Amino acid sequence: MATAKKITIHDVALAAGVSVSTVSLVLSGKGRISTATGERVNAAIEELGFVRNRQASALRGGQSGVIGLIVRDLSAPFYAELTAGLTEALEAQGRMVFLLHGGKDGEQLAQRFSLLLNQGVDGVVIAGAAGSSDDLRRMAEEKAIPVIFASRASYLDDVDTVRPDNMQAAQLLTEHLIRNGHQRIAWLGGQSSSLTRAERV
Repeated sequence: MATAKKITIHDVALAAGVSVSTVSLVLSGKGRISTATGERVNAAIEELGFVRNRQASALRGGQSGVIGLIVRDLSAPFYAELTAGLTEALEAQGRMVFLLHGGKDGEQLAQRFSLLLNQGVDGVVIAGAAGSSDDLRRMAEEKAIPVIFASRASYLDDVDTVRPDNMQAAQLLTEHLIRNGHQRIAWLGGQSSSLTRAERV
């Protein structure tokens, strides 16, 4: 049985009537390519079933087009929605998501983080599984990989974070209860080691 011929970037260039370098620019999203040319190249890619070798691309240009995402709890609706939204936004930019489960207590975070860095991702988003170790910062700095924490506070002060303002939310809630005549207000929830809990209290 004959093996199917592997489609290459040269085949795409030939089908689209452009140079190999033009196809490369369309794939990487770099350079000034006209809309018509971009559409022609993308149509050829789809028609031929071309699959980009992202590892080879990373070696050549330093970009893999893959973003690592470590999620605390994939079964939780909040994190499921966060994952879906982030994936949709990144795919709209021509990027892919490498999704891993970090564990509810972040027990697998360091191992998952190391795995993503070794896969040559362009960046890592950590959703909820925040760890307290400087090892994450050190590993990211060694590979020059940007890291963002999403949804929860981080023990690493100089790492970018996108999350709710827990202090303001707690203040607004408390003021609302006081305005409605409540005087004996108690707070229940969260582990004593949780930064999110500390901010809310």
